[in-house]
Amino acid sequence: MQALDFSSDDEVLLPAYVGWSPKEGSGVFDPIRQLSVRFRFYRMTRGLRIDLEHLRAQLATGRPRLLFLIHYFGYPDPCLPEVVALAREQGILVFEDEAHAMLSDWIGGLCGRYGDAAIFSLHKMLPYESGGLLILNEPFDAATAARLRGSPLRQSLEQSPWDYDLWSIAEVRRQNTQRLLELLWPLGGRVEPLFRQLPDGVVPHTLPVVIVNNPRDELYLQLNKSGYGVVSLYHTLIDPIQESEFPDSRWLSHRILNLPVHQDTSPEVLQAMIAKLEQLL
Repeated sequence: MQALDFSSDDEVLLPAYVGWSPKEGSGVFDPIRQLSVRFRFYRMTRGLRIDLEHLRAQLATGRPRLLFLIHYFGYPDPCLPEVVALAREQGILVFEDEAHAMLSDWIGGLCGRYGDAAIFSLHKMLPYESGGLLILNEPFDAATAARLRGSPLRQSLEQSPWDYDLWSIAEVRRQNTQRLLELLWPLGGRVEPLFRQLPDGVVPHTLPVVIVNNPRDELYLQLNKSGYGVVSLYHTLIDPIQESEFPDSRWLSHRILNLPVHQDTSPEVLQAMIAKLEQLL
């Protein structure tokens, strides 16, 4: 945004499901605050899908300079092409946040090339301590491209992501996801997968589920105490996403739990984790 000379006169349109934590802040929202850029949100459903009609209305009532998309947990929205087409009609820049969707892009080919640019978080999918990647898709003018590529933060990676067997990693993550979906079937009505099927090409970051009646936070604590490494994304939404305007986002944030599908997780561990979850329920 700095390289593109965003100012307080510019506006960004964001999905109404953006998290915050006391340890990390908000990777999505903090830069917008720091640049004092104007912002609005488009609604997300309880199934964490874009409310297309609300997005249309938001585009009709203003002219944001940038549309921000998040491919949550590695699952691109089915209406992604239509959403980007709407933005293109109005000359709006499109940014794809693929922090969770690197392999849904590189292996699945489902996302990452619709927008003007995309960003990846390496340590969320591969054994890096930190670091990310920026991909420019559109032919920016030479001066803008030079600014984007000339960031003082830019540095070479000690190891290329392509040194890893990404195809095998993707396949194991998909197998683990499918296995969890089968193991969770008997818990229907108490634990519901946010996405009931694994679409072709999707390589999940985690498997998001909705805890229907039990207190999510207690399950989170007990499962981690047992060593299963579950997370809850995003358990706390940023303050501007108010329940009065975005009730479905708040509803989901209080109930979501993300189960690991990491490539180093064995089938035995997954089975034991679901058995423990059932015991806790």
